[in-house]
Amino acid sequence: MAPTHDTLMNAIARDLGPPEVWIDIHTYPDSMAECLIDALWSERVRYSVIEEIIQRYRTYRSASGGDADRDSARDLLGTFSMGLDAWMDTIGNRQCAYSRSEAPFKAVLVRMGAKAAVACGILTTEALRRDHARDSSALNDLKARWFQLPAQHSGLTWERFLLVAGADAVPPDGWIVEYLSRELGLPDAQALTPAEAAPILEATAADLHVTPLKLRNAIWRFETTRDRAIGHGPRGAHRVRAGAIAGEE
Repeated sequence: MAPTHDTLMNAIARDLGPPEVWIDIHTYPDSMAECLIDALWSERVRYSVIEEIIQRYRTYRSASGGDADRDSARDLLGTFSMGLDAWMDTIGNRQCAYSRSEAPFKAVLVRMGAKAAVACGILTTEALRRDHARDSSALNDLKARWFQLPAQHSGLTWERFLLVAGADAVPPDGWIVEYLSRELGLPDAQALTPAEAAPILEATAADLHVTPLKLRNAIWRFETTRDRAIGHGPRGAHRVRAGAIAGEE
């Protein structure tokens, strides 16, 4: 193996420990509803909060004769027929998307995301994975609508949405790119792009006998914890202070 690859493998062993102790990212392979809730609730919150909301959603759907773990975007949208306040009291909470007074509730984001998915005809996780693989016009339409939602322009919740739906081939985000660039000894001027980082992540995962998603999540957990400690996000973007994606704890 090339020296740079050896260096990266050593860094992973040092920072992440053996793959057997890594925590898998939570996925919802058959529930578009749960993917939408998870992704759009995931900024500035611990994952335990999302788990509680998902469980309340499952309880509500079960009591209504539904199956939350197989719900479509339309099923999720239908639960809002009880009214926004009732939905937040029964399923969600009253957390806002960001700290300013005009910020919408995260429940509003979830409802908007479900409406966008229905409008684009991507109702299920199966359809989402298929359209992602094809880079379809419907997927690009949904992505554009997602980025227009309040406080969603960074793309972090979109990436999480694809990941928790089981779309493994998602370009690495800023934390992954920064970790790989740093541990490969690349100066900022020569830092990897997401497109360049993806095959390195895939090849390294193969050498470790894990999926790229599992390696990605292990690096992400390490890097976001490191950035919380030093008070900034990737490349000084201050994403952590502005609102990091949920920690899987």
